[in-house]
Amino acid sequence: MAAVGVLLLPLGTPGAASAAPVAGEDVLYTVDADFDQGVLQDVNHDAPNNDQLQLDRRSAFFPFVNVAASARGTMVRIDVNTGVIVGEWLSAPDGRGRNPSRTTVDKLGNTWLSNRNEAAGGQGSVTRVGVILGGTRTNADGTANPTGDYLKGPFAYNTCDDRDADGLYATSRGLGDIRPWTNAGGADDGGGVTTAADECLITYSRVAGTNTRTVAVDANNDLWTGGSNTQHQKISGDDGAPLTAPFSLGCGGYGGLVDQAGTLWSARYGANLLRYEPGSGAGTCLDTTHGDYGLGMDPRTGEIWHTGVNSGRTVKLDPAGNVLGSFPHGHSRAQGVAVDNEGNVWVAHALDVGTTTVGHLRTDGTYVGNVQLPGGEGPTGVAVDSNGKVWVTNIHTNNAQRIDPDAGPVGGGGFPVGAVDLTVDLGAGAGPYNYSDMTGSVLGEITAPIGTWSVVQDGGVAGQTWGTVTWNTEAQGSVPPGTSITVEARTSDTEAGLAGETFTPVANGVEFARVGRYIEVRATLTASPAGDSPVLSDLRITTSERTGVFSCQATALNLAGIVVARANPPDVPCVDDSATVANVNLSAGILTVRATALTARTDQTPDDLLATPPAPGDGASSVARVEHTRISSLLVTIEVGVIESSASVTCDAALNPHFTGKSRIASLRINGLAVDVGSAPLTIPLVIGTLQLNSTTTTSTSVVQRAFALDTLLTDVVLGEAKANVEALPGEPGGSPCRV
Repeated sequence: MAAVGVLLLPLGTPGAASAAPVAGEDVLYTVDADFDQGVLQDVNHDAPNNDQLQLDRRSAFFPFVNVAASARGTMVRIDVNTGVIVGEWLSAPDGRGRNPSRTTVDKLGNTWLSNRNEAAGGQGSVTRVGVILGGTRTNADGTANPTGDYLKGPFAYNTCDDRDADGLYATSRGLGDIRPWTNAGGADDGGGVTTAADECLITYSRVAGTNTRTVAVDANNDLWTGGSNTQHQKISGDDGAPLTAPFSLGCGGYGGLVDQAGTLWSARYGANLLRYEPGSGAGTCLDTTHGDYGLGMDPRTGEIWHTGVNSGRTVKLDPAGNVLGSFPHGHSRAQGVAVDNEGNVWVAHALDVGTTTVGHLRTDGTYVGNVQLPGGEGPTGVAVDSNGKVWVTNIHTNNAQRIDPDAGPVGGGGFPVGAVDLTVDLGAGAGPYNYSDMTGSVLGEITAPIGTWSVVQDGGVAGQTWGTVTWNTEAQGSVPPGTSITVEARTSDTEAGLAGETFTPVANGVEFARVGRYIEVRATLTASPAGDSPVLSDLRITTSERTGVFSCQATALNLAGIVVARANPPDVPCVDDSATVANVNLSAGILTVRATALTARTDQTPDDLLATPPAPGDGASSVARVEHTRISSLLVTIEVGVIESSASVTCDAALNPHFTGKSRIASLRINGLAVDVGSAPLTIPLVIGTLQLNSTTTTSTSVVQRAFALDTLLTDVVLGEAKANVEALPGEPGGSPCRV
């Protein structure tokens, strides 16, 4: 038998899948290895071409069989490769009806199960169990413990819901490790999983069909439900909310499936089979000559196989519901039926005491033989796994068995009959019922009208600002008429927090602003009505760059262009810098200047402006200081004590630049006379020119602070000048380092 590869899948909200984040602020996804860093649902990068994404012709499914331990009120998940039971979950909250009898698997690998004992208030119920691959077992504090109650990432795949946002997932370790679902105060009576201790219990919904049995997933990943009152209803594959009003044609409500055309088939024990076309609303009840119990679908032809409980024959129907034939299957009774991709039909020979066989025939009606079930009694359900092997659940021996179709004696038509190669004990009191799509193989054969690829990228810092998603820049990218590619994004400062955020559409190459360390981008490919697929050749996710930079400069002394102790001489961009001069003695024109302990300093926060998104408190500052200065000319002598000048620009809470400047002069003497200045602006006329003290000049983009400026006819001297500006980047008129 040909093996079917496991496909990892995405989407958001509880039950959404995720893969390990990709680190980077600017990442291009364009070759196979790049796309494999994300999560693929019904898309591939292999057929017809590599290094691009296109829709699958068919969906693949997960390596698990999901068995309803009906009598115990739980669901057990088995690894089909090893037979290891990876978890066990309650099918409903305490105080609500359980007895699950049917399970089915959605495109994300989640398992839906129906509760046969729920009819309170005229409603039934269904529950969905998520799936985790990978991770490390830990204690509640995150410390590693192989038997711990929690799983900690990174995960290869995850659809469970970290409801308490602690970064850990409380979930079952295996058989018998059933976490409580208290339903305290009836909190979950009407639906919801708020009191479920296991965070892989992700949906509980009350539905119109009482004593719910039918559960069948459609191509859009939504769930059709039906019950003993023949009421059917579709609920959301995202959150379990109703999507349609209930309807009844007076038939169906037992086992069910959705075929390749989207038609709902719902069986009715001892009565008529529902065939319903959701698109047109057309439906009919097919009489018991069409069968009355288990339903299976031929993945190659789309033909429906339907068993009759009290019939030694199984019926083959075309997709329109016409009987194509009725064929013996090796026993007088039958329940579940499954069809594999190699033209084999497998029939569970019913829950009767003493029944120990599964019938095997070909899709052309050839009876091959009966598979003996050593140690198995009361086979009720069969399903094909991701390796092409067949699983059967045995209600009286509380076990599940795996059948190798290529083993056993040669039977009718020269084909192997098949033989059991593995038995898995489900524990006392399991009572597995299950005539349903326990593995997801039926859904896996529905041609996908849509598919998605999603990826999580780690921007490295909290509050990262993401700016553009660009796709299909390469020649092989295409969107044929009637097809589409839609790209959406959501962000969060924690990886776990992404699930609680909403995806919003982004335009190709158009800048947007979403803030958070992590970004999840989802591309949805939609086929045309004719089945044509769009091609996603490449996709790039980048952070949003600031539209400007800070500039800054500090100067202790400037005498007629002779500069002493200047920090950040280039001015643009601002950088952390400092300059110190112990003393200086200069002459220019009519002035002689002596100064001691000259210092200048500039600083920017954050240091690497382009590597981080704008945030309140970002800014640039400059400080200039002179300990003592003496300026002399023929007519005037000026002595200045400590002067200090500072200027700054800071991004405020609204991410607008805010400018401040201040300076202070400790003491001033002119020709021996003391002048009280401090930090107040002051202009003093002198016989040689004009002295300006503590001046601040502010514009919309800059601030310049000067502590001391002497302007003479021949020579100027400035002491303690500090500057801070914002500068727009090229091509960004009005740009600012506080904005993206």
